[in-house]
Amino acid sequence: MVSPFRALVSDQSETSLCIIARCLVLTWNFSPSPYAFVYDMPMYEDWYERISSPFRSETAVQTIGLLDKLMVGLIAGGYVLALAIAFFQGYPGVWRMIIVPAVTFFLVTFLRVYYDLPRPYESFDIDPILEGNQAGKSFPSRHIASAVIIACAIGYYNVDGGVIAFAAALLVAFCRIVGGVHYPRDVIAAAAISLFCGLMGFVLIP
Repeated sequence: MVSPFRALVSDQSETSLCIIARCLVLTWNFSPSPYAFVYDMPMYEDWYERISSPFRSETAVQTIGLLDKLMVGLIAGGYVLALAIAFFQGYPGVWRMIIVPAVTFFLVTFLRVYYDLPRPYESFDIDPILEGNQAGKSFPSRHIASAVIIACAIGYYNVDGGVIAFAAALLVAFCRIVGGVHYPRDVIAAAAISLFCGLMGFVLIP
């Protein structure tokens, strides 16, 4: 039985791999340092001030925080629901829906521990909208990696559900950047890694 997700993207898998590869290249700054992912964005403080200034009211700050938590909860809840339905329906790809996200999660966890890069609020004099209570482990964003690979897993079972999950993941990415807890590169790299793992695990590997 071919999943709707695999049927939808299999004809475009080569193009998708190229796009993901370009995203990964764009996240690398070609530094000679072995820790080449160190963030070196010019004028980051000014840039962050500009993108976060529309959300500095008390209502907006609360909304960003609530939206971040709600979207994360929606993705997690949708994943559990999709797994339960797939399991009880005897869907043959249910174990793939578990294994691929698990492998991606551990891969991203290893990378963020290995690089252990500082958060924006550690390196720059900014006032993050979201509460910044964690030191280091900024790259890549595990929130985004998890959200995107779960969206891939849901989409593998049900395309419509996957579209909703991807939309929620996009909102989480927005909140994490505007919230000041991740750099754009943390989010882009995390999404690219998860898309690559999703493409490999749900489309290219038989």
